[in-house]
Amino acid sequence: MKTLIILRHGKSSWEYDTRDFDRPLSDRGIKNASEMGSFILSKTGTPDIILSSDANRALSTAKLAAESMGFPAEKIETDHELYLASVREILKSIAKLPDDHRSCVVVGHNPGLTYLVNHFGVQLDNLPTASAACFEFNTDTWKEISPDNAVFKWSKLAREL
Repeated sequence: MKTLIILRHGKSSWEYDTRDFDRPLSDRGIKNASEMGSFILSKTGTPDIILSSDANRALSTAKLAAESMGFPAEKIETDHELYLASVREILKSIAKLPDDHRSCVVVGHNPGLTYLVNHFGVQLDNLPTASAACFEFNTDTWKEISPDNAVFKWSKLAREL
């Protein structure tokens, strides 16, 4: 079995005149990322791996959530291909994970993450910032996760924390 937690980055700040890739988290985004990390820990335990977009707001979310999950921030793996990625690109990044990792939190951006949740069979209009969805897959390899072997486990909106 493989467990995938899909986590959208926290709310970003528009306070600074910076390019999209470099936008930081807002105060609310920081708070929500930590809270969602605690929630994920309570539901699924500490993940084997965290895979994040390298954009500032996504990587900051990953680090804050990791701290709340007891996952070492220095072990977070980043993949630039996750920045504003399509479902296909996200699945390609996940497929590269070592199969000895049973659980993964992937941190990225919309619309790709909302489309990924929909791809696995849960119809969402929007996965809000700092919100998460969890799926289990009846497979031993990350290359084989698909809608055919996906089982929806839970979702949590940041505003519900």
